[in-house]
Amino acid sequence: MSYALGARSGSVWTARLVALTLLWISRTLGSLLVACPLLFAISGTGVVNGPEYDAPLFQRGALLLLELVRLGAPELGSALKSCLLLCALCAALGLVPLAAALDLLETREVDSFAARFAHGVRIFPSFLALSATTLLAQGALLLACSLLGGALSAGLHGQDERLLTLAPVALFGVGLLGCAWLGALLDVARGALIQHDLKSRAALLHALAILREEPWAVLFGSYPSSAGAIFSGLSAAWLLTRIDLSGPATRGIALAFAVHQLAIIISIALRVRWLSAALALSAPASLESARGD
Repeated sequence: MSYALGARSGSVWTARLVALTLLWISRTLGSLLVACPLLFAISGTGVVNGPEYDAPLFQRGALLLLELVRLGAPELGSALKSCLLLCALCAALGLVPLAAALDLLETREVDSFAARFAHGVRIFPSFLALSATTLLAQGALLLACSLLGGALSAGLHGQDERLLTLAPVALFGVGLLGCAWLGALLDVARGALIQHDLKSRAALLHALAILREEPWAVLFGSYPSSAGAIFSGLSAAWLLTRIDLSGPATRGIALAFAVHQLAIIISIALRVRWLSAALALSAPASLESARGD
């Protein structure tokens, strides 16, 4: 019995490690693709073509950085538009490795990657429909909070300035909280889609049924992972300010790269933890309410 439990625990951790690696590789390749137009635009200005390359950009005062922005403003603007387009494309295509990672976490079998990616390609339209629906709902929620904040500021005109300042910020915080809840619901719907082979509408109804049964687990289950990811990112940002990148030595660049990648790996590991929890949430619920599709 103990051997079976140990083997099961080992398979769980192996599946999580492989899923983490898969998501890290896909995000790294996507990030490099998104950054390429901006890197080419910066190189085209000629500012970083000296013997020290981009090291002067990190010197105190940022004078050379401001000069680069002034000289290459048109090229940088065009590159930024290309980056945004590539970012949207990579975000959409990144749903395929995400589906493969969820399938891996569900079955806990690390073989047959081709079959998993084929499954991810097959359910890509459903994943894309779920993501688009959630994105529209999050945008509508933030817009409603913004409009409500403007109306509240107008209604409180002449009141305490502190209240006028804090009210829109508090409403925006509520909007962000609601967006996080919608994201958690989206992950549960993705888990239901993977486990029960549903369509996007049926998976969303299934996730809403789980929300009615276990609201606290759905709404707050992702917050430890989200808080840990935010903390790792802020810690990495703080450490990067303590690293001197203006010198000719490459040790600072290597250290900054290591800190950056460590923060990303921690955030992905926490993301994998929540995805496993979302799969566990979506497994036991009844499908009768979701079979309307």
